[in-house]
Amino acid sequence: MKALYLYGPPASGKTTLAKRLAKEFGRMYVDLDEEIVRKVGRSIPEIFAADGEAAFRRIESEALREAKAPIVALGGGTLLDPGNRAWAEANGFVVVLDVDDETIARRIEAAKGTRPLGNKLEERRAHYASFEHHLDERARIVLPRRLRGRITPPPSKSHLHRLMIASFLAGAKLPETSDYESADIAATRRCIGALLSARESSSRSVVLHCGESGSTLRFFAPIAAALGMKATFVKEGRLAERPMIEYDRLESGVHELRGDISSQFVTGLLFALPLLEGDSEIRFTTPLQSRGYVEMTLRVLKDFSVHVECLEDGGFRISGGQRYVAPAEIAPEADWSGAAFWFAANALGSEIEISGLSESSAQPDRVVRELVRRISEANAIGAKVEIDVSECPDNYPALTVVNHALGGCVRFVGTERLRLKESDRIAAMEDVFVSPSDVNPRGDHRIAMAAAILAAHGDSPAIIHDAGCVAKSYPGFWDEFAMDLYCVTGWPLLKTLSPQIHNAAYARDGRKAEMISYPAETIEEALRFAGRCDVKGMAVTIPHKESVIPHLDSIDEAARSIGAVNTVVFRDGAKRGYNTDEPGFGEAICAFVGKDSLAGLKVALLGDGGAAKAVHCALKRLGAANVEVFHRRPLTEGFDLIVNATPVDPIPEYEFGGSEMVYDLRYVPEETPLMARARAAGCRVENGISMLEAQARLQRNLFFAK
Repeated sequence: MKALYLYGPPASGKTTLAKRLAKEFGRMYVDLDEEIVRKVGRSIPEIFAADGEAAFRRIESEALREAKAPIVALGGGTLLDPGNRAWAEANGFVVVLDVDDETIARRIEAAKGTRPLGNKLEERRAHYASFEHHLDERARIVLPRRLRGRITPPPSKSHLHRLMIASFLAGAKLPETSDYESADIAATRRCIGALLSARESSSRSVVLHCGESGSTLRFFAPIAAALGMKATFVKEGRLAERPMIEYDRLESGVHELRGDISSQFVTGLLFALPLLEGDSEIRFTTPLQSRGYVEMTLRVLKDFSVHVECLEDGGFRISGGQRYVAPAEIAPEADWSGAAFWFAANALGSEIEISGLSESSAQPDRVVRELVRRISEANAIGAKVEIDVSECPDNYPALTVVNHALGGCVRFVGTERLRLKESDRIAAMEDVFVSPSDVNPRGDHRIAMAAAILAAHGDSPAIIHDAGCVAKSYPGFWDEFAMDLYCVTGWPLLKTLSPQIHNAAYARDGRKAEMISYPAETIEEALRFAGRCDVKGMAVTIPHKESVIPHLDSIDEAARSIGAVNTVVFRDGAKRGYNTDEPGFGEAICAFVGKDSLAGLKVALLGDGGAAKAVHCALKRLGAANVEVFHRRPLTEGFDLIVNATPVDPIPEYEFGGSEMVYDLRYVPEETPLMARARAAGCRVENGISMLEAQARLQRNLFFAK
């Protein structure tokens, strides 16, 4: 991943944002000013006072080039130097934070004495403006990250709109939603509230605030007319530009519609016409597209005891004078169109368990899983394929992200109506692919979400402007990116399977969690990373298993008796140490020898470090009568079981007799040199992957204990 350099005026919040991103995405951050203070041993005002600004800038340039973190908060003048700017732009992604003048002035005044140059915003304004990428409070940064965990999409807007309207017409209580109610559903709830208030006051006129919701507007236009209301519709965003059919009054009879503009016009009439006295028909002058949405409406109408006859020519006959009757219980389905973005993420390498979706749903977007599969297969073999999205246009942004990322072999057809959505979605997605690291979603929720999925699986940080537009359909979308962070640390930590083992288990269990490797030469450095990135748990390996103990608030009895800690849990402000090597090795060695006890076995233990101490305790607990430790001395003959707890082959001159059982705690390579020599002599051998998996399972129990 390219490094993210956060730049901008002093007091613009660069460090605060760096901290938030570090915790959100589990990536280390560096505050360049803090690094300078640590490097020089003096505060920045002291450096300025003693050596002057020129000397400070030299130190700053050195610190910039030495900073290796994925996220770096720069000083307010770091990139004034053309060399620094060229270096940062060549080696990372520079983002300028845009903050209003008043806020900056207030913050600098509050930090008086700590900023030797004071407020330089005015004289540097042109300098900051010259950078390509800018971030304001409405934008969001996405860092590359494979996602995992169990995600339940929000209630389907399409289904919930219909349930709410049918419930209102039945005089029943409206369905409840979660704390995250989308803006479109809030618009429908608001319009129902206005109609109820008008009815209570016997008013024949009403103002209906539809926000940007096309469904709300197109559904309520005929419904309000059928109820005898003169409605004034308030429209926001691009809604006023989208096609509309207006009704001063609504009468029974034949209603002719084009079927290729929006199925929402059909749904509005299907809800409204049963309320009239006479019978009606809906006929189409062009073929009906997105028929699946109409099928969803028909299913809801049936649930509310309203009968609609489907005609052979594709139209509908609706009897007048019908009464809506609410069923005993009905709940909105989870949203397949919202889930489309997680299906796309999985196709690009994430491991998300998508729950709560109904396989029998009438939502047209339920085809997304099959379409993603077809796109993936076509790109895998380079096949030129056409996919028609006319029946599920809301899936297009997610589908085209998959296609673009995997090679672009698929051509989408049936896209005409995409230019009439919240944005021109064809043009908007083309812009995303041209500039995936700096996206203007044009106020379109689905463009913002598609761009975020593309960025998460890219190689560079990305800015999604107007990120709040996702609230139109998926208010909790950004929360789904958060994952608890765990890490394994050691030095040099060149080869470890711990992240692979833990992450596979997290995906299997549907946990929003990630384990990463964090090589740290000292345990102090590792603990600093854990604090900065809100690490929830840490696996500790060579050489830190003993040196970590003085830094912990408590350790369990097993770790105390062994004298080594391989697991640290961060909870409630405390650092607690455990040792899962001992029971993990115990499980693995019993499976290896094929017995629940080691009684009667003569055991040679190679090594005397933290891992060896845990192994020694397990051997004794399991009844090994004779355990001899060999540390920097030749191995003697006559042992039944040989366990290597060192990072090398400590007995290269030893000649195996062939009857020994050899267990090497190492697992990279899969067959170590020690194992190869023993196997060649006829010995039974095994590497330490079984121990690693067993102790990792025990670690996860500690990480996730209540």
